[in-house]
Amino acid sequence: MIPSIKNQSPFVIAISILGVIALIMLAPTEAMFNKVINDDFKLEYIDLTFKMGLIFFIGYSFIRMLKIQTLAGLSRQFPWRFKYLNLIPVYLFIIGLLSIYSRDFSQIAPTNLLLLLFACLMVGFAEEYLFRGLLQALFLRKYASRKNGVFLSSLLASVFFGAFHLLNLARNDNVGQVLVQVVYAIFIGFFFGVLLLKTNKLIPIAFTHGLINFFFSLAFLPGIKTLQDEAAETVSFAPIILFLPLFIIGLLIYKKLNKKEIIEKLEIENIHH
Repeated sequence: MIPSIKNQSPFVIAISILGVIALIMLAPTEAMFNKVINDDFKLEYIDLTFKMGLIFFIGYSFIRMLKIQTLAGLSRQFPWRFKYLNLIPVYLFIIGLLSIYSRDFSQIAPTNLLLLLFACLMVGFAEEYLFRGLLQALFLRKYASRKNGVFLSSLLASVFFGAFHLLNLARNDNVGQVLVQVVYAIFIGFFFGVLLLKTNKLIPIAFTHGLINFFFSLAFLPGIKTLQDEAAETVSFAPIILFLPLFIIGLLIYKKLNKKEIIEKLEIENIHH
């Protein structure tokens, strides 16, 4: 089984995994939790945590099974370098906070805040392990030795990451809003992809990803919930503008990548196989 998976096209694996993720995300598991949870907010985020936990397990299991920990940024052999680059998305934390700074925080339940944080971190780990840790590594194994193969590998993984957000159409019938999500997900996905190759470590990126989600989800907390119902029919391109700098920075980081080191990682993976 494992050799057949290794020899499969990364496109086949990526599409298959997206199919499995779709089944997980669209599964009516809320009905299971609804028997013991009456709070809509808690129900939504406990269900999200459960589903993302399954996706994280799938990503982590495949990384270990295929022995691609080095390319996935989970090997101790390569040190965590250029740590300061992980601070670049901090501007998004600040923007997320500024969007709610004038609201009344007195009605926020600490349990809801902790649940939101944990759920968002689980999303960050699940998506990073799956798309950067697994899919990007598989594309690198296929294309890294070719001209512009590293760029193609990071871009393809980010495009699949963007396509993953089309699943939001199951909950949001505003196609424009979802397409905006797809675009900015591609931007940040590409940035995280080259950041992984530059810094050698996936876990800090997963934390950063989760915290970005957390700060932008604070507005959904009961007690400070924004007037999202009034804005439900509008399509804002602001997120694309906010995330575009990360894509541009990602391109600049890509130009400074040590391609020889990436090939060295590939050779290490081949030895392990």
